[in-house]
Amino acid sequence: MLPESFERNAYIAGLHEKHARILPPDIAFAVDDGWLQLIADSLQEIEACLERHDWIAKATVRQIKEKLGDLRIYVRPRRASASFPKALQADLFEVQKRFTGKSIETCEQCGDPGKLDNFDGYLQTLCERHSDQRRAWIAGGRKGDPFHD
Repeated sequence: MLPESFERNAYIAGLHEKHARILPPDIAFAVDDGWLQLIADSLQEIEACLERHDWIAKATVRQIKEKLGDLRIYVRPRRASASFPKALQADLFEVQKRFTGKSIETCEQCGDPGKLDNFDGYLQTLCERHSDQRRAWIAGGRKGDPFHD
């Protein structure tokens, strides 16, 4: 569970500061707060991987989002004509695979243990409490925000 005093914008600003070498200033964090710690851990590993392969100045995170209920962080070469060496590509794939696996066990809303489920055609990873809220929202005609009163 996120602390009551959690401040999303300050947390993301801290990630921008810490990972300025790979995070563009205008990148959107298109996920809910529960996955922000996974993103922080993933960025740490991505940055270390790029450093090991001497690609830190040649790569950037292009997108951070939820897709089909799991976390996706896309890292690409800065130059469109460049491509990652096979060893770097393999290392980045392993990081992505590990954190995708963690995301389908972590509630996107609050960070508590969760599971990937189908909510009337929409895949999302939620804890039991947020799953119940989502189902009640669907049953109630999808009015308002499913997770906030």
